[in-house]
Amino acid sequence: MRLDLVPTTPPAATPVKPPLAPDAPIADLVGNLLPKLPGLPDATTPGISFGDLVGPPAPGSVLDKADMAAVKGAQLLRTPERDAWAVRMADEGATKVWFDLAARHRGDVGLVKGWLDTALLASTLASNGMVTHFAKSHYDRPRPYQADPTIQPPVKLPRSSSYPSGHASSAFAAARVIATLAPSLATEAYSLATQVAVSRVYAGVHYPSDVVAGALLGTGIAELALRITDRTAAAEPQGAFA
Repeated sequence: MRLDLVPTTPPAATPVKPPLAPDAPIADLVGNLLPKLPGLPDATTPGISFGDLVGPPAPGSVLDKADMAAVKGAQLLRTPERDAWAVRMADEGATKVWFDLAARHRGDVGLVKGWLDTALLASTLASNGMVTHFAKSHYDRPRPYQADPTIQPPVKLPRSSSYPSGHASSAFAAARVIATLAPSLATEAYSLATQVAVSRVYAGVHYPSDVVAGALLGTGIAELALRITDRTAAAEPQGAFA
């Protein structure tokens, strides 16, 4: 899988945007500072089910070697500031940041409606976590840093297998729920989900194929949850996170 690396040093006249700070608005860092991962979904991309997962590339195959090359290439972009950003994405990108968005909308729609909305987000993330855990156990792919000890992740080392990415599946499941029910937050939600996914490759704990598969799987699980609860964009034309 191809990884397009962007220059780490912008033109002198262009200011460099800092990594996302804990108290800063969500910003899209991917375009200027970080690697791009082809295949990540957006608000219009259909998701997949567990049965649609094709599995990771075969060990030693051309695609497997390209996956590793992408991870090692991403390590060339490492800086202390970006490492701090990756740590924040690892610690908060799967759950906390999404419930922060839900809390903002509880203030807009009221506590009763808002907590029902938060419950939908929580149940979607819980379902996603169970399916992703099963997929990880099924495929049992070693992490990049396990395959190549020269890769030294700046984040806490995960214990689960690599494929598919749990952080990516959670982030894109949450982004799909929020983007569908609150279109005004779609750009913000998908920017954050993309940062979460890219940070896992940057940190050396996932391959690109892991995060793309996780993102598509999480999207599919969110779509199913929205259909089951009849909470689609068509069912909610006012576009609230409800």
